[in-house]
Amino acid sequence: MRHALSTHESFKITLRAMLLMAALLIVSCTEEAEPYPDLVTEFADIRTDADGMFIDITTDDGTCYSITNTNIQPHRPDTTYRAVAGFVSNGSSTEPHAQIYTLTGAQVLADSTAILRQDPTGVESMWHEGQHINMQLTAKTHGGRHTWGYAIDFIEEGGKKERAHAHYHLSLHHNQGDDPTSYSQTYYCSIHTTQLPQYKNTDTITVSVHTFKGIKSWTFSN
Repeated sequence: MRHALSTHESFKITLRAMLLMAALLIVSCTEEAEPYPDLVTEFADIRTDADGMFIDITTDDGTCYSITNTNIQPHRPDTTYRAVAGFVSNGSSTEPHAQIYTLTGAQVLADSTAILRQDPTGVESMWHEGQHINMQLTAKTHGGRHTWGYAIDFIEEGGKKERAHAHYHLSLHHNQGDDPTSYSQTYYCSIHTTQLPQYKNTDTITVSVHTFKGIKSWTFSN
């Protein structure tokens, strides 16, 4: 025959349960307090080897990291891809390595002066780093194909010989085609500045964009 627990015995069991819960809570809090790795997100160039596997990533400041985790499915061999990469580096200045966590493709824009079209787009951000002008754009889409590029509007040239300089005026090319404007989608694009003709003496670049609020321009010192 089972007897009912006394008040003293019930208290001891309750106290043990409370202590066990407290211990589990402390362990849980300790685990949650562990720091997450410092994830860096940057525009970068990523190279593949002869088998199409990622081998290194170079950010726009010129730092080249060997990639410690490669892709599962091979890409085009011996190719350089432009992307927005989220990665964690080992912090070494002599043998930098990086583990890739996220990758989003970025388009390197080509000269489309001959077929310039300026359908409106939003500009979340635009900046100049290293040899690239990078853009985070937001266009209205219904899942259709958009094409991007840039046009050279004109070049202001001045000075002579060692004092020669040039100011490029570019326009963003955006062709939305017949894609309906249903929802917003983010696009990442880059202009490789050294691909501009007569680039040697360029000291200033202005990029104009037909936004949803009219023409807006960004000027960068080179």
